[in-house]
Amino acid sequence: MTDSPTKPRRYRGASGDQRRAERCQQLLDAGLSVIGDVGYQACSVRSICAAAGLTERYFYESFANKEALLAEIYQAQTDYLKANMLAAFTRAERNSEAFAHAGLHAFFDTLHQNPAVARLLLFEILGVSDTMDRLYYEVMEDFAVLIRSLASSLGLADIAHTPNQDIIYAGLVGAVIQIARRWALTGYQDSVDAVIGSSLFLFVATANYASPATQ
Repeated sequence: MTDSPTKPRRYRGASGDQRRAERCQQLLDAGLSVIGDVGYQACSVRSICAAAGLTERYFYESFANKEALLAEIYQAQTDYLKANMLAAFTRAERNSEAFAHAGLHAFFDTLHQNPAVARLLLFEILGVSDTMDRLYYEVMEDFAVLIRSLASSLGLADIAHTPNQDIIYAGLVGAVIQIARRWALTGYQDSVDAVIGSSLFLFVATANYASPATQ
C-alpha cells in the first residue's frame, strides 16, 4: 500500500504559499507608504516591518534586502502606471493630439492622486545603486517603446522623417518626467490641465515639425 501525497498545511483556510504571498504584499504596501513618507534612504527594514505589522523574519522570507524591496515596488508601480495609460489610450479618439492627451492625463493624474507613488517614481529610485539606475533607465526606455509602438499601430504622430525616432521618443518621455518632477517639487501648484497642456505642446510640436508638409 502506497502512502498518499502529503497535502500542504492550511491555516484558517489559507495555504502556506497564500500566506507568504499575503505577507509579501503587506511588505510592499508598507514599503511604498514608508518610502513615500520619509524617503528610501531614511527608512529601514525595521520601520517597514513595523508598518506592515510583521517581524523582520518575514521580510527576509520575501526579500534579500531593502533594495530588493524597492525594485519590486518600483516595478509594480510602473506596471500600474502603464496599465492606467493603456486604458486611457484605448478610450481616446484616433488622432494624435487626443491620443497624447489621454496618455498624459493618465500619467499626471496617477501621480497627483498617489503622492507616495510620485515620490518613489520621480525621486527615490535615483542614485540608490548602479543596479537601480539601470532598472530606472530600462523602464524609461520601455515607456518610450510603448508610446512609439502604440502611435505607430494607430497610424498617429508619424515622425518617420526624423533622424532617429527612438531618440526622439526617449527625449519626449524624459521631458515629461522632468515636468512631473518640477510639478511635484512646487507642491502641485499648477493644475493637472496646466501640466498636461505644457507636455502636450511638446508632442504636438514634434508631430508638426516631422509632418511632410513642413519638410
